Amino acid sequence: TADEFLAARRKAVTTDLAGAATEQRIAEYLDPWTDPRAVRSWLAMAGAADSRYTLDLVPALQHSTTPKMLIWGEDDPFEKVEYAERFAKEIPQTTLTRIREARHIPTENAPAQIARALIDFYRA
Repeated sequence: TADEFLAARRKAVTTDLAGAATEQRIAEYLDPWTDPRAVRSWLAMAGAADSRYTLDLVPALQHSTTPKMLIWGEDDPFEKVEYAERFAKEIPQTTLTRIREARHIPTENAPAQIARALIDFYRA
């Protein structure tokens, strides 16, 4: 049901925001999910996801000399930091910035640290 979906989203957002979770911030993240059309659209998109489109990009990335930066929450239970480590190891010119004590939304947990990492990356 819609209520169960919203409750599950609330739990996930609260967990992923970690120390940055406030009622106002949680409400902002949940607002789009209060529209049943948005929920149906998102569920349809998620159901149609196909990793082959992402995997098709790997050869081009392996030959790319363009600098790349990954910013990753070390405590992300959904997208493990090991995925980022593997990408950084296998894809040239990749810098991995690990955000300690951050989960799936590290921009909320460490915005100043991420801003500094981006400034340093683009200045290099």
